[in-house]
Amino acid sequence: MSDLDSEYPRAESGRPFLPEEEKEFVKLFNKQKFRPRTAILTVWFDYPKNMFFQPIPAKDKITFTNKEGKKETGNKIRFRNGFCHDVLTSVDIQEIVKAGGRIIRILDDLRNKYKREGNIVGSNCMKLLGNSLYGKSIQKDIFTTRHLWNEATLQANFDSRIKTYEKINDTQYIVETEIEEKEITTEDSKSTRLTPSHLGSFVLSHSKKIMNNFIHVINGFYKPEIYYTDTDSLYISSKNWKKLNRAGLVSEKDYCKGKNDYGDGGIIFGLYLAPKVKYNIVLTSDGVLKENV
Repeated sequence: MSDLDSEYPRAESGRPFLPEEEKEFVKLFNKQKFRPRTAILTVWFDYPKNMFFQPIPAKDKITFTNKEGKKETGNKIRFRNGFCHDVLTSVDIQEIVKAGGRIIRILDDLRNKYKREGNIVGSNCMKLLGNSLYGKSIQKDIFTTRHLWNEATLQANFDSRIKTYEKINDTQYIVETEIEEKEITTEDSKSTRLTPSHLGSFVLSHSKKIMNNFIHVINGFYKPEIYYTDTDSLYISSKNWKKLNRAGLVSEKDYCKGKNDYGDGGIIFGLYLAPKVKYNIVLTSDGVLKENV
């Protein structure tokens, strides 16, 4: 999945590595050799069970329990949370990666056009179309296929391979069936529609690198300068906006740059409970108070 106007497309699923691929990766890893386009990592950290706030990472010297259950002191990423009492600025990162080329740009331009015209339906349609170019090819299960069948065909083919079926009108059903592994031919395995890629994972890694440029400039890795993060935005104190500007990270139109959503105004109160669960009171440039959730 992805957010077309966001900082990065999110890879929510991909095919598991085949056993022979895993053996190849282990062999390369043991020889300290790596394939140039592969970077799938597993990261371990201890997350407090009683914490339900949005985690914001910050590097600090802390005492923690390691995997062996022993106490250890060292510089580790810990998690700050909270509640804003400063005037904050939302830094929206313009879309970083335009995978899909000309088609994505056309959909993006149409979405922005419909937004300006107040056409919410048209804007959302363009967003969904753009997202599908990122996400659906990544999420495609090579062992699942879908059919449009009438009731007679469904009854004739109803067996243990059918995973789900949904009636869409008086006579037709969308049926999801499993494909047995032996049924997949060599030709099928070359099809991009049947072979999920790890595109989203690599895009994510590149995009996080761009996001880190913003965090680094305001020293956000070492100080609690970031109050909330979303896929394409940082909520920071307005005093840090000048730092981003001096670093050349600010633009209203350029990709990979930030823009200020609130102009001369800002967030004067914010409560952040979890990702996508937030409440802001915003003071606009005109001096009007508004709620933002």
